[in-house]
Amino acid sequence: MRAIPLSVILVACGDNHPAGDAGEIAPLPPASECNSWRQWGHSAAHGGASCASGQPLRAVLSERVYDPFLDQELADARGDLRIHYQSPLIDGDDVYMLIKRGSYTPCHTGSSGPSCNDPDERYRLHSQIWAEQQFVVGRDGALVPGWSFDSDWKPEPQIGFEPVFQPAVTGSLIAIPGAGGALWQLDRATGGVVRHVQPLGRAIDPDTYVAGGLTVGPDGTIYYHAVKLDHDQPLDRPSQAWLVAVSPDGTPRVAEFASLVPGAPAATDLCLGTYDLATTPLPWPPAGLAAPPSAPCGPQRPGINAAPAVAADGTIFTVSRAHGNERYAYVVAIDPSLSPRWATSLRDLLHDDCGVATPSDGTATDRPFDCRAGTPLGVERVTGLAPAARVNDGATSSPVALPDGGVLYGAFTGYNATRGHLIKLDRRGGFAGAYDFGWDTTPAVVGGPLDYRIVIKDNHYGSDASGADRGPFYLTALDAALHVVWQFASTSTQSCARQPDGSTACTDDHPHGFEWCVNAVAVDRDGTVFASSEDGRTYAITAAGALRDSVFLDRALGAAYTPIALDRAGRVFALNAGRLWVLGEEPQRPSEQW
Repeated sequence: MRAIPLSVILVACGDNHPAGDAGEIAPLPPASECNSWRQWGHSAAHGGASCASGQPLRAVLSERVYDPFLDQELADARGDLRIHYQSPLIDGDDVYMLIKRGSYTPCHTGSSGPSCNDPDERYRLHSQIWAEQQFVVGRDGALVPGWSFDSDWKPEPQIGFEPVFQPAVTGSLIAIPGAGGALWQLDRATGGVVRHVQPLGRAIDPDTYVAGGLTVGPDGTIYYHAVKLDHDQPLDRPSQAWLVAVSPDGTPRVAEFASLVPGAPAATDLCLGTYDLATTPLPWPPAGLAAPPSAPCGPQRPGINAAPAVAADGTIFTVSRAHGNERYAYVVAIDPSLSPRWATSLRDLLHDDCGVATPSDGTATDRPFDCRAGTPLGVERVTGLAPAARVNDGATSSPVALPDGGVLYGAFTGYNATRGHLIKLDRRGGFAGAYDFGWDTTPAVVGGPLDYRIVIKDNHYGSDASGADRGPFYLTALDAALHVVWQFASTSTQSCARQPDGSTACTDDHPHGFEWCVNAVAVDRDGTVFASSEDGRTYAITAAGALRDSVFLDRALGAAYTPIALDRAGRVFALNAGRLWVLGEEPQRPSEQW
């Protein structure tokens, strides 16, 4: 397939703040991993940094449909795409990507349109098949299909975003999530099954799921989460969960999550929830900071879409939450023997809601949704307690192992305009700081133990009086102390869509810009940041925070956040509208090389 030339779109961003020498991200040294992007966040640490040099975004080199159900999914979600898709996997010239098959079961349709939130809708996605497709990418960027494998994996019965199906490449094998908490390991050259690892027993339990992405540690051990849910009331009744480790020879080991989170409340303990309008009238919190109602916590389990991270010294980082209450959440450090090192609660670390993120001027008749007038500074409006950072099942946020031995986690908080807090812990689990950020991100990290940079998506949500997204929408670079180095703002205002003849049709309907539609940016060896936006473009931002170039794909689309990857030639692999796009320079014809 010949490359399709596209004009480079240059956007003048007055809100960008290049930082000169102080803002430069140190280039990565050459390394043997330059030819690969083998798992979520590129490496076991999930840092998202490649030692390839990303190509200019001058052309769409090729594209392939991976989700044939796009139109039906958009109709059911009323124009948005509420699906967490796999990160493309790359090793040399081999590319591996999800391809959906089977049939699409639509949501029930009532008088007001599709309704996908009824309990009997939870298993409708199981009519689909999640397959892994191998491609070989040519010098011109064309994707040539090879073998394909239909997994028996199914998504957890969650309401909201479709959970992620995320394999990983390890040596000559590719590991693929399977049913019942099991793992398929295939010869990545032929697609032949090498082994079927069943760490939880020979019988396949359809109510047990591989939850989140697979992570391959530096020694080749595969780590992942498995969760068993109640079939009839999966969101309400107690669950069971495990951390699974599969050695390079296929030998599995498991540890129950209850054993990995010392100090967490027991499943039958009571956890405090949020105020109930039926019993506690607005404004909140009530006078005297009366305690909110409580209910059984439920057992500890991982976030549904989180992938464990592995540091260079073998420490495993993951996140855990009470099944019945996401406000009782932890970042956990685990020894390679699967014994806990420490677990840090995400409660009582923050103090920035009432009087900070939310005005404290609410009365019963005036501004009832603000904090009650006179509320103590910093408490959370809906609980009357110190704000809790949460592990939310709608996100793919995963921990990132830092070069200095610490860890980052992008938690949800909600009270800060439906945003979150990036939480930083040191190597012993001590709280090292937080940054109020744009939620659902596995941050990229570039540099050494003393001078690393962190790159995050930093969307500001909410809408103005007209209903338009309010923004601003930033990509933000932070230093190791979580201070802002630079911010790059979306200033695109037009929703565009590519027409059958290749032209684009646009409507000027986003006066404040578009959300950054990415949950894990990619950073190349020069510090260039690659990210996709809901305006339908993929952008390259320099290490100083300035626009380098961008390219339009198919359409502006409200979407679940999508990952991005680089191959050894610096080509960019991005997702938009159910298609995998290969972006880069248009290759020269032989006559043009002279």
